[in-house]
Amino acid sequence: MKTIIGISNFSFDFQNFNDFLQLKNQFEKIKSLQGQFEQHGTSLSIATDILKNKYFGLSLEEQFNNFSFGKDKQNIIAFRSQLERNYLRGFDKKYTSKELLQLAAKPDEVSALCCTIYAPKVLISGYSSFKTITDFSLFYEDILGKFPINNENYYSRATSHFKNILYHEDCSSTLNRVPDGFCNYSIAITQCLRALNALSPVSGNNINSHLADIATKARYACTPEGYSHENFKFNFNHNGNNYPKLGCQYHLKPSERNLKGDGSHNHKRIYFGFFPIGGDKFRIAVAAIGPHITIQNSKDRYAPIKTKRKKIKRRGNS
Repeated sequence: MKTIIGISNFSFDFQNFNDFLQLKNQFEKIKSLQGQFEQHGTSLSIATDILKNKYFGLSLEEQFNNFSFGKDKQNIIAFRSQLERNYLRGFDKKYTSKELLQLAAKPDEVSALCCTIYAPKVLISGYSSFKTITDFSLFYEDILGKFPINNENYYSRATSHFKNILYHEDCSSTLNRVPDGFCNYSIAITQCLRALNALSPVSGNNINSHLADIATKARYACTPEGYSHENFKFNFNHNGNNYPKLGCQYHLKPSERNLKGDGSHNHKRIYFGFFPIGGDKFRIAVAAIGPHITIQNSKDRYAPIKTKRKKIKRRGNS
């Protein structure tokens, strides 16, 4: 899923200007957005008609006439040149203001494309919009859960967004081990990853307290396995520190399917451990997302438990 952040004159702090300096200051604020949205598939798209758009009445070009020396063609040419050379560089320039609004009306699952409008001061009714980076994070997480697209795309977006978590090098492959489809549980799993990310790193050695905090924030059960086994131990490397057998027996139990009205209740798992980063601080290290870890197969920790068939005694002829 690609995420477009739409920018036009609705992205300014105000829409009426008295001189070129005020306008330049607003474009500088827009320019400062670059580098602040590093989530996978996210791009900043500035409207091709940002100077001509009349969403708020007078366009910016029409307001030039009210500026001191605004009718001077040389001033206008100099401003446009500075705009293209400095302020608009690095932005995607593919859509008009109207097209950005249309894209922000509803995510397009077929094209794997969504849009939200950056509108820090004005209300854009009927369209997805955000005012702060925190608002955008909530939007990104909502889209991540509701539109997983596929396992690979979901994992790329999730790990680019939830950056406080450490991920095992084989974690991405675990999504493929969910028997009834990982993407059926993406909303609940996103909720759990959000909780882990918000609490990482943790401080102190009271594991039970950490698990309780995680459960409260995730709104799903969070427990230890209750015993140690090699299948719950993972090799983690971070900043030159290697833990070849980090215990990851702790797990969240997201259970709700995305499809509303589905009465099934099938716990999935997010297995994690606590990676020491100095002092009494620990980064939450996620080893697996989705499948259950079992202990009967030392070569495949995710091998499903084999159910034994009951032997049926044959009755003799009566």
